[in-house]
Amino acid sequence: MEDSKPVEDEKEQIIKAIGGWGKYQLQRCSLILIIIWLPASFHLLNMVYYTAHTDFKCRRPLNSSYSMLEWEELYKYDNDSSGTPQLDPCWIKNKDFESSDEEFIKCTDWEHDTSFWEKTIIMEFDLVCDREPYKKFTQQMTFFGLMCGVFSGGLLSDRYGRRPTMMGLLLLVVVSGTASSFTTNYPSFLLSVWFTGFSSLGYGTVMYCWMMEHISGRHKTILGACPHYCFGFWGLMTALICYLVPNWRHLQLIFSVPCLVLGLAYFYIPESARWLLLNGRKTEAEQLCRTIAKVNGRDLGPDFKLTVKAISQDSNSKDVKQRGQGLLGFLQLFRSPNLCKKTLINYYMWFSTALIYYGLTLNSNSLGASLFVYQAVGKALEFPSITLVIFLLLKAGRRITLMVFYTICGLSLILTMAIPLNTFPHEWPIVTLNLLGRVCAIGTLAVCYIYSSEIFPTVVRNVGLGTSSVCARAGPMIAPFIAGLSVYDARIPTTVFGVVALAAAFLVTFLPETSNTPLPDTIEDSEELGNGDTFWNQFKKPKQDVTVSFKKTNSDASLSVRQC
Repeated sequence: MEDSKPVEDEKEQIIKAIGGWGKYQLQRCSLILIIIWLPASFHLLNMVYYTAHTDFKCRRPLNSSYSMLEWEELYKYDNDSSGTPQLDPCWIKNKDFESSDEEFIKCTDWEHDTSFWEKTIIMEFDLVCDREPYKKFTQQMTFFGLMCGVFSGGLLSDRYGRRPTMMGLLLLVVVSGTASSFTTNYPSFLLSVWFTGFSSLGYGTVMYCWMMEHISGRHKTILGACPHYCFGFWGLMTALICYLVPNWRHLQLIFSVPCLVLGLAYFYIPESARWLLLNGRKTEAEQLCRTIAKVNGRDLGPDFKLTVKAISQDSNSKDVKQRGQGLLGFLQLFRSPNLCKKTLINYYMWFSTALIYYGLTLNSNSLGASLFVYQAVGKALEFPSITLVIFLLLKAGRRITLMVFYTICGLSLILTMAIPLNTFPHEWPIVTLNLLGRVCAIGTLAVCYIYSSEIFPTVVRNVGLGTSSVCARAGPMIAPFIAGLSVYDARIPTTVFGVVALAAAFLVTFLPETSNTPLPDTIEDSEELGNGDTFWNQFKKPKQDVTVSFKKTNSDASLSVRQC
């Protein structure tokens, strides 16, 4: 008996109905590309300014008769490597203080240089001297929030829909960001930045998901990378606003309250047609498809219907076993050798990319260039980087693009170790190589989003992307510790990042090329995808061609395949 025609995937039905690209997608996606990473840009990149270095000294006692010069004579001085005395602002001579056997005692209150920065969290919470290590908690709590947010955002959007989740996360950004500007101690500040981290990137991730569910073909490749233009633009705006308003409390209000305007997108962007269909709201999904198709100039006809892909009720069905999510779905990623290899390499790609990019962006304030110049130039260079990524993705594919960017990133950062310190004005060769590595890292980050969605099969794609994102958030949490190695040599952190990048470039050579290939649906499909396809196999001498013919099961058609 002839098998019935299989039901198409829900997204394939919708794309076939509305078209992979049209006027409707152009209108909605243009808005998304403008605002998608706006909250994340403000609340991720602000920390590099909030923790900006300023000079500080032990505060003179109230009603003190000491002049500033007399007071500085009481400071402790330590000789640097050249023998030049350097003031140590953490210690003061034991004079007019409680009696002690120590010649110097630790300062407990400080005066900060406010010639430019009116107030940073370093000044506000005295994160200096013994408390200086605490300032890295700002970055760690933010990215811990991101880690939880991107994972929870996916679960919430799958449960309650894309639109309500976007609105809820946006409101949380506004509330938590505004509340942080009124915090009175460092622990409460850290709690507030956890919530802003949780909601800001989650908001953009749900928008990204909506966009990918309504486009296909080459437009999916292009728009998959375009959101990073948004990150670059609002990163520039963050630098400009921080320059004009050098007070972290005022900045938090500026970065949070105006985001309420983004809530208007709720009334412009509809619910995802795919989510409606998968959640039993078939009539609404069909009506939305008709609306989109009409705007796109397509006629669906009165008989247009959508169908939910049925799952076999057979307990031994592979579909039943493979559609497991959560822990079951996670374990499925490692049960097949080829998929396990691709999964582990993919995890390292996300980890290394985020580690390098945020390590260079948020932890490189002492490399000679002005903080604002370094950040602004770095953000401006991301525009040509993303443009080059899109071009290479369309012309050369995913694997070569990643290899090129990882290799250039690694070599440029490792080369910084060969350049002597304190030789060039503002350490410009090191800063230049640092910026080159940084723009290459944003390029690899853009490719990771696209590549990963094509490697994981449909049945565990959400689990694969979610766990990959968790690996990405772990990288920036480790970055401050690598940046701390600069106490031995300012070039060591960038060199470590360079080694990490070269390792990623090598591992990518063992991944298959996925451009112009069908997305895998099952574990078996993913296992077969790229089996034996590595960068190195291209250089092997091909075997003699052998033609094999065999008959399809339950079919009269014969199929010829060429084995190499």
